[in-house]
Amino acid sequence: MRRLATWRAALCGDLRGAVVEIGAGTGLMFAHYPAGAQVTAVEPDDGFAALADPRRAAAAATIAVARGTAEALPLPDASQDAAVFGLVLCSVRAPAAALAEARRVVRPGGAVRLLEHVRSPRPIAGALMRAANPVWRALNGQGCNMHRDPLPDLAAAGLAVERVEAFQVYSPGLPAFPLRAIWARVP
Repeated sequence: MRRLATWRAALCGDLRGAVVEIGAGTGLMFAHYPAGAQVTAVEPDDGFAALADPRRAAAAATIAVARGTAEALPLPDASQDAAVFGLVLCSVRAPAAALAEARRVVRPGGAVRLLEHVRSPRPIAGALMRAANPVWRALNGQGCNMHRDPLPDLAAAGLAVERVEAFQVYSPGLPAFPLRAIWARVP
């Protein structure tokens, strides 16, 4: 979707130095990193990593794919200038642990960026998302949860949220999915 590509570029376009992308999937973020970035793309699924390879090869940034999970990143403490999550926290087992891991590997003052779909802030829609989540999870096959909110987990991980941009993506025949682009920093 073009709209998501715009947000991906906004989140990644200014990152330089060592960047960890957590849950890189099929590499949809890769095109948005600038030439000055050295990206370690952590992905637990070998099939997704294989699909990401053409995007990795075409990227302006230097990108290396590493096997790992969001809750146990294969990187040393304070070794990264930034961490990026792109539609990932919905499917990790422990979002708070994943964000704490990002905080561990990003140096003090480093950036943490997120693009996530979230539970609706509207009371009825939010309650419906929570009620429908077990069916959604069973149908999507990726462990995706539709009713999460990353802001409390960011706070629990000790990350300082600097900016939150709310938006929605509409698809023909489907309801709106609320999304957030989030800029945070390691204190």
